[in-house]
Amino acid sequence: MKTHRFVRFAKVGALGFVVDLSVFSILLYWIGLPTMVSRVIAFVVAASCTWLGNRVYTFESRGNHFVQWKRFFISACLSMLPNLLVFKSILLSLGENHFTHALAFVCGVGAGFMGNYLLSSRWVFK
Repeated sequence: MKTHRFVRFAKVGALGFVVDLSVFSILLYWIGLPTMVSRVIAFVVAASCTWLGNRVYTFESRGNHFVQWKRFFISACLSMLPNLLVFKSILLSLGENHFTHALAFVCGVGAGFMGNYLLSSRWVFK
């Protein structure tokens, strides 16, 4: 039995989450970049990973790579807006420390998840 597309999307998203959080942590805590710079760079790296995973595994797409990548990048930027707004709002409200970074990160990713799925399934990989 084939796994439902939404479940596959969530699995790829979970991998993307690990990449996202890892890159964010390295940039912020080890390299010392500012919080929002670290967050945006990590998001772009994770989006690139999830594009490939969704293309190959979730949607099993055979469409034009470049066209899909452009659409996915636009889609990622749109889903990044609620993600970053929630992330920044939590940090402004609660201050910055390891706990609030993690909380803001999880809530931000959650805020962008459904929009990302809808754009991916209905536009990027249709």
